[in-house]
Amino acid sequence: MTFLTLALGIAFVTLGLATGAVAWRLFRGPSTADRAIATDMLGLLAICFAAAFAAATGVRAYLDVAFGVALIAFLAAVSFGVLLERASLRPRGRE
Repeated sequence: MTFLTLALGIAFVTLGLATGAVAWRLFRGPSTADRAIATDMLGLLAICFAAAFAAATGVRAYLDVAFGVALIAFLAAVSFGVLLERASLRPRGRE
């Protein structure tokens, strides 16, 4: 067993546990912001999975997949930030 094999095994187990925790927050999150941040985190974990899979198999195309997911995740995070800013600027009704 090489060091790379051991490190990739530990990485995949850790990423699997993190994905489970983030999925739990996505389904149980008390607010919409929690769910949106969990969705963003799932995108980051997908990038990590693709990079680890590229290291495990030696196929460089998975790094292109990771780059594409990173671009989409960045745009989603910016869109969510704009949505939160617009929601905070909207006048509230009388309470």
